[in-house]
Amino acid sequence: MARILIADDDSSSYDVLSVALTAEGHQVFYAANGQEALDMATETEPDLVFLDVMMPVFDGYETCERLRNNPDIPANLPIVFLTSTEEDRGKIEKVGASDYLTKRHMIGDLQDMLVKHLGPKAFSD
Repeated sequence: MARILIADDDSSSYDVLSVALTAEGHQVFYAANGQEALDMATETEPDLVFLDVMMPVFDGYETCERLRNNPDIPANLPIVFLTSTEEDRGKIEKVGASDYLTKRHMIGDLQDMLVKHLGPKAFSD
């Protein structure tokens, strides 16, 4: 089981991911904007963060940079962008993200993404 933070201002995207992840036995936390994501990441110590690109307060890019620059957040924390389009890979890498997942393929690619970034924690006990 993994602790997974989902930061997305679109509650329907959160609902889809949350249902799929909790069905696999993972503990899910929710943030509706970039500031909440920063606060929740410090409080919950997630194993993985799903981060929407377009959010209020801080967008996904700024949130990712702030997470990467926070000494209380492990440098190897996987951060996966959620996006409705194919994002510029260079920009994603520049801010320190680990990967991205397009929302239209979210559920189909979710298990592969979990295995890639969580290893054995991707599977429930």
